Amino acid sequence: MIHRLLLGVALSTVLFSVGVAGLGWRPYVVTSEAMAPGMHAGDLVFVDPRAQTVANYEVVVYTDSRGPVTHRVVGQAADGRLTLKADAGAQPDPAAVERAELVGPVRLVLPNVGWPVVQVRTHPLRIAGGALLLALLIPGRRLLMLLLLGGIVAAIAMVPTTL
Repeated sequence: MIHRLLLGVALSTVLFSVGVAGLGWRPYVVTSEAMAPGMHAGDLVFVDPRAQTVANYEVVVYTDSRGPVTHRVVGQAADGRLTLKADAGAQPDPAAVERAELVGPVRLVLPNVGWPVVQVRTHPLRIAGGALLLALLIPGRRLLMLLLLGGIVAAIAMVPTTL
């Protein structure tokens, strides 16, 4: 019973990922509460890098010295620069963002789906130790389970994140 459930979840995840990849969208996991209450740490967002335009009040991902950042567009200058603001912040960001720094608008938000990524990023030793303990406690094929869990943790750690 549980094997069928896990197989169903895995198959659904693969099919969903292939569909989203076909659209050209990029996944990012939100790691801060800057966009609360609309987005929280652990939410998985999909960004459309092919979008030609962005509208005021649309949520976008851009890159700066900190890495990818998710904020809302609150203004656009004639030269194309964007004024952005975190939903949880009182004031707009002090520096405008150039179009070249824009990754794209957020097209889809899946609440809490990125929670494992946040846990791996914030508690890597705990997660690795837990995966090792789990692999050792599961009877039979311990080496296979250890490799599988290690691969899952490594894959989770490689998912891009955004502030």
